[in-house]
Amino acid sequence: MKAIKSIKKIPIKILSILSLKFANKNIGALNAFFLREYKNLNVNRNNPHKYNIAIESVRDPLFFALFSMILLDVRKKISVSSHLLIVTSINAAIGSGWRQKFLRSRIVNTIINLQWIKISVPFLGDNVAYKSQSFAHPLNDLKDWFHAKKIWEYQKHINKFSELTIDDILVGDLIIDSYLRFKPSPEFKLSDPFVKYIIWQTLRDLRQAKKFFCNVKPILYLTSYSTYIEHGIPLRVALKSNIKVRSYGHFSAFGKKLTSKDLFHTPNTSNYNKEFSRLNNQSALLKKAESALNFRLAGGVDTATSYMRISAYKVNKSAVPDVSGQIVIFLHDFYDSPHIYPNIIFQDFWSWIIFTIETLQKAKINFWIKPHPNQIDLSDIAIKDLIKKFPNLNILPSKITNKQLASGKMKVGVTVYGTVAHELAYMGVPSITCSKDPHHAFDFCLRAKNIKQYRSFLLKSDKIFVDSSYLKQQALQYFYMHNFYSGQEACDLANKYSNFYKIIEKDGSNLRAIKKTLGDLRNSEGWKNHINILVKDIADVV
Repeated sequence: MKAIKSIKKIPIKILSILSLKFANKNIGALNAFFLREYKNLNVNRNNPHKYNIAIESVRDPLFFALFSMILLDVRKKISVSSHLLIVTSINAAIGSGWRQKFLRSRIVNTIINLQWIKISVPFLGDNVAYKSQSFAHPLNDLKDWFHAKKIWEYQKHINKFSELTIDDILVGDLIIDSYLRFKPSPEFKLSDPFVKYIIWQTLRDLRQAKKFFCNVKPILYLTSYSTYIEHGIPLRVALKSNIKVRSYGHFSAFGKKLTSKDLFHTPNTSNYNKEFSRLNNQSALLKKAESALNFRLAGGVDTATSYMRISAYKVNKSAVPDVSGQIVIFLHDFYDSPHIYPNIIFQDFWSWIIFTIETLQKAKINFWIKPHPNQIDLSDIAIKDLIKKFPNLNILPSKITNKQLASGKMKVGVTVYGTVAHELAYMGVPSITCSKDPHHAFDFCLRAKNIKQYRSFLLKSDKIFVDSSYLKQQALQYFYMHNFYSGQEACDLANKYSNFYKIIEKDGSNLRAIKKTLGDLRNSEGWKNHINILVKDIADVV
C-alpha cells in the first residue's frame, strides 16, 4: 500500500518541480517578506473558533500583495481560516490559436497553480476552495460541455445575449466581456465556437462556486474585479448565497461592498447630486473641485486617471481640424470590459460605434472620431478595420486634447460612459451617452435608455440647447463628489493604493519601491480603519 501511495505522489512531485520554471522572482521575494511577518505574527489562539473567509487568487502581484497584507492584519485581531479560489481558466492566455489553447489547458494550469498555491500557503490560503481548471470532475465537465453546446445553439436566435442567466445567475455580460478580452476581438460574435468554450467554463465555475459557497458558507469573500467570468461568477454566486463580498478593483472604491443590486466594482454615484445639495459652503467646495480639475486639464495625472499611460491632456502643438459646430465621438478601448456600469444598450463598443456612424452618415451629419488616448495596440488594428468599412471617416489624432476640441467650438461629445463627459461639461460642451454612466445623477448628458432614443439624440444633436455656466456647475459638483466627498482619509487611501499600482505596473522588479509603497498604504489611517471594517464584517466586533 505504501508503494502505491508513493507512486501516486510521483506526478504531483514532477509537476511541483516543473512549476518552478513559472516562478515570478518578484512574487517569490514578496512571499518571503510576508512569510517572515507571518512567522512573527502573534495570532489570537485563545479563541478556538476560526471564522471562514474566501479570497480570490489571481496571478497578479498587486492583488497577491494586497490580499496578503489584508489577511495578515485581520489575523492580528481575530482567528481566520481562509479558502483560496483559483480562478484561472480562459484568462490564462489571450488569443485562440494552438499556443493559447495549450496555455489554457488543465495540465499547464495545474503546473502553474501549484506554484501559486505553494507561495500562498500558509498566510494567504489555508485551503483551496476549488480550481476553475481541474481534473477532479471529468463526468461533470462532460455534462457541462453538452449543456454549453445546447445553450450556445439556442442563444443564436436570441437578440440580447447580455441578459443570459444560468441557474438564476446573470452571466451574459461576463461572457461577452471575456470574449472581447481573451479572443481577443473588438466585436462579440456569438457564432464563434470560442463563445461555446466560454459558456462551458462558465458552467464549470458556476457548479463549483455553488458547491463551495453553499457547503462551506464563508462569512466574507474578497475579490479583485467584478468583470469577466473568473471574477464575476464566484462573486455573484456568493451574493446569491447571502455571503458578504468586497472588491478592490477601483482606486476610489477601495474594498467596496457589493450587493445583488450593485454588482460593479466601480463607485456607486447614484446619490451624488442629492448629497451635494445638502452640503454647506458649496462655493468653497466647487473652488476646490475646479482647482483639481484644472490640474488634470493642464496635463496632470490624478488618482482617477492614474491608470492611463499618458494624460489625455498632455500639452502638444498639434493643429486642430475645424470641429466647429460638429459632433466628436470619443472611442473607448475596444477590448476593455464594457460592462463596468449598468444599462448599456449595446453589447460591445464595436456595435455602438457602427450604429453611431451609420446613423450620422445616413442623416448627413458631420462628425469626427477621436481614438482613446490609452488604448492598447490591438485597438489601432480595430480602427483600421473601421476605416476599411467607412473609408471617408474623419479621424482626429489621439494627441489632440479635449481642451483643444472644446476651444475649437465642437458642438457635442458622444461616449458610452466616459469620464470625458464631465470634462467636456466643465468646458461648456454637452454629451450624449447610452448607459447608466457615472454621471447619471446629473443632467449635463443626454442619456439614452434604448436604441430608439439614442438615435433620436444623435439626429437632434445640432439642436441641443447649451447653458455653459449650468454645465460647468454640474460638472464641478460631480467632480467634487467623486474625488473629495468621501473625506481626506479615503482620498489618502485611494492615492496610496494608486501609487502601489503604478510601482507594480512601471517597475515590478523594484522590490524596495514596492515594499515602500506597501508600507505607506498599510500605515495609512484609511487602511487601518478598513481592516476594522473587515473584522466587523467577519466577527461583528472591532
